[in-house]
Amino acid sequence: MEQGAVKDAGVMLFELMSRAGQQVFHQACRQWPHARYWWVVTGNGNNGGDGYIVARLAQAAGIKVTVLPLVEPFYLRGDAATAYAYYQAEGGLVSTLSRAQDSPDLIIDALLGTGCKGALGREAQRYIRFINSSTAPVLSIDMPSGVEADTGHIESDAVHADMTVCLVGLKLGLLTGRGPDVAGKIVVEDLEVSPLANSTPWVSLLSWSYLYSLFPNRRVGAHKGEAGKLLIAGGQPGMSGAIRLAGEAALRSGTGLVRLVSHEQHFSTLNLTRPELMTATFSEFDEWSWAKAIVLGPGLGRSAWSHSLYQAALTVARKNQTPLVLDADGLWWLSQSQSVINTTTLPWVLTPHSGEAAHLLGCSIAEIEQDRRAAVLALQQRYGGVIVLKGAGTLIADQDTVKLCQYGNNGMASGGMGDVLSGIIGGFMAQGLTPMAAATLGVGLHSLAGDLAARQGARGLVASDLLVPLKHLLNQDDTYDPQYSHCSAS
Repeated sequence: MEQGAVKDAGVMLFELMSRAGQQVFHQACRQWPHARYWWVVTGNGNNGGDGYIVARLAQAAGIKVTVLPLVEPFYLRGDAATAYAYYQAEGGLVSTLSRAQDSPDLIIDALLGTGCKGALGREAQRYIRFINSSTAPVLSIDMPSGVEADTGHIESDAVHADMTVCLVGLKLGLLTGRGPDVAGKIVVEDLEVSPLANSTPWVSLLSWSYLYSLFPNRRVGAHKGEAGKLLIAGGQPGMSGAIRLAGEAALRSGTGLVRLVSHEQHFSTLNLTRPELMTATFSEFDEWSWAKAIVLGPGLGRSAWSHSLYQAALTVARKNQTPLVLDADGLWWLSQSQSVINTTTLPWVLTPHSGEAAHLLGCSIAEIEQDRRAAVLALQQRYGGVIVLKGAGTLIADQDTVKLCQYGNNGMASGGMGDVLSGIIGGFMAQGLTPMAAATLGVGLHSLAGDLAARQGARGLVASDLLVPLKHLLNQDDTYDPQYSHCSAS
């Protein structure tokens, strides 16, 4: 894509490398204006060439520079060799790790960029560990070295960056897998050659303007039945909180009527502090056709009772073609009954995290995380419908599209968050949205609500903290687009 963009713009590759170095230098100076001694760690490819240009610019600005090359410059070829020649012609020198004694104020990671795939060589690992052992801030060029650009997978070691200046187009690996753990602040520089900034190959990023366009319409004279009827099935003994969270989340997403079908042990207490919720016991319930959509799984469990409820709800949904969200232990039961796969034509949304996805595909969690995009596509091909692969950089896929949610935060690693999400998605389907629209809007608003709630602090965030911000988001049109914008030098 980069080569095609360069060709279309009529720009020579060395000119592109020069622009890259200039923008990285500008960002480094803007972020760390008082850093007067830099290490620039270079590799043997174009990423290393970017590093030599940064080193030359820093040296010309009166900044002390030590370049630490992974390979001797003699072995450089093409534009990287040209960049080194310019650096050398202006008095630039290179050193070795053993001679780099003084502590720098800033480290520029120009080792591997997008060139990492699979296990790293021993010397590359040594350089990465050397960078990570320093207390100085780190700016990575294009990708933190050691992170696979297309997947976010880290096979061996990876640089832990404080900032990543991503060039030409946003790389998927910065937003999903392990990439978000090590990327730091992300700045995209399109280098004036393409429209690829704010995009990433193979997926579409969510934006507030797009989410806003999906909001369900409601006429002025609407009544509660017209606003959607959602049935949520689950809640075995000891797990009533999950179905309650899903129910309240559905109400907060604008659903007119929500009914919880659960175990008789606690059905009468589920709505004590939220009387707007209706409750029923599974053993006595016979109004399945009432629902416009069903959520199956929150607090469902894996007992004989759980299996009976799973089969009853799924059978009714298949018979009536009722839109269905399958979550939590509902996904586990699906993984145990593969015969459903060949016969179902349900308009459903499956919402697995990596562990549940591994059960569904019969593989390990590590294999799911190694390439999350491939995993979500494999799930969609096997199970149909819409797949929401939860985690950092949640992916949403149907048979035509893969979308990525770049919102959310690590405070959302807390019990009940998935139950809230399933309630939101089910609520939007009950209000008439298609499964893909409901899943996309639900994931986006859920993550944004988490970000709003985290303004009070991410640590200690609990699932119910998202309910008020969720209502707020549904009633305004402010922008919540993230920081992945083009930042040109002024």
